[in-house]
Amino acid sequence: MVAVAERWAALTAPEETEEVYEALGAVKAAETALERLANDRANGIYDGAMGKHFPRLVAEAEETLTEARARYEALSGQAVDLTMFDDAVLLEEAWEAADLPLRRDLIRVAIDKITVTQAARRGAPFDGDTRCDIEWATPETE
Repeated sequence: MVAVAERWAALTAPEETEEVYEALGAVKAAETALERLANDRANGIYDGAMGKHFPRLVAEAEETLTEARARYEALSGQAVDLTMFDDAVLLEEAWEAADLPLRRDLIRVAIDKITVTQAARRGAPFDGDTRCDIEWATPETE
């Protein structure tokens, strides 16, 4: 249900969701920059005359990381109503009340892929349980 909730949020509030992903990207970039500074220091890049610049660069990188984390936390706290996914009765009611485009959207957020295999022989009756494989939505890994 986590993946469905994430996708539903992206579908119903695309601008807000995109801002959250951008903020998360900024956090990852700031973490990478700070790690790169530490690795460069360990490799001796900031030995000698360059050493005087290292404290300033670290302070700037840490400030950037702090600001990026604060923005991400502020944006990721925005709530999208997901109550219908927690209650089977509400979900069924929402499904029954939904028009065709909304039903298609609900199916898209819940299913990644459907594979239908060939029948054992030509003219065989369709048996969906054995011939259809449904890949349900899974959360994106970061």
